[in-house]
Amino acid sequence: MNQGYVKLWRKSLDSGWIRNHKLWAFWTYCLMKATHKEFDAIVGLQIVHLMPGQFVFGLRVASKETGLSIQEIRTILDFLRKAGNLTIKSTNKFSIITIVNWGIYQGDGGNEQQANQQTTNKPLTTYKNIRTKEKKYTSEFLSFWKAFPRKVGKDAAWKAWQKRNGDLPSLENLLTILEQHKQSSQWQDKKYIPHPVIWLNQGRWKDESEETKGGGDGWL
Repeated sequence: MNQGYVKLWRKSLDSGWIRNHKLWAFWTYCLMKATHKEFDAIVGLQIVHLMPGQFVFGLRVASKETGLSIQEIRTILDFLRKAGNLTIKSTNKFSIITIVNWGIYQGDGGNEQQANQQTTNKPLTTYKNIRTKEKKYTSEFLSFWKAFPRKVGKDAAWKAWQKRNGDLPSLENLLTILEQHKQSSQWQDKKYIPHPVIWLNQGRWKDESEETKGGGDGWL
């Protein structure tokens, strides 16, 4: 998690965030703390399963590492949460921060592969029929497949994707909704995660979770 790179998007200049030095410092801190791959972190005597874009967070550690006061961090966290840039799930010992839309804006998360690739500065927001090297799938479907936590029935999900293509929201919105579903108690208990083909065929992105109401548009 401590190696590789993260991407900084030029739209941050337009948003004015970079003029707020404390906000910008803490936001980039979150990006660099987030894991780029799924793994199990050990916190005390507890194993915490982290997905890409997540990290274990503590106020005192963050204050020490950023030089910001605990109150400043609380204020910035509240802003980022209301803006829809991150979500926070707290326990009595620590919190898990999830960067919203991590898969869209960070791709493979800055591993060695990133150092050998030229990247663009345009997020994927539409369903253009861009062909990829992986069989017959479009890059948009592969982004959805990578983000979906239950990897079963890929060909069936692809067929459902093609049938639903005209009915789907933008890729950015779809992945934001998917991220919200992943934070729900039903999906945290992995027994209740639907197959991706069912999620697509039934238009489950239209479902509303009580636990995820009030989220923002995500990122900047």
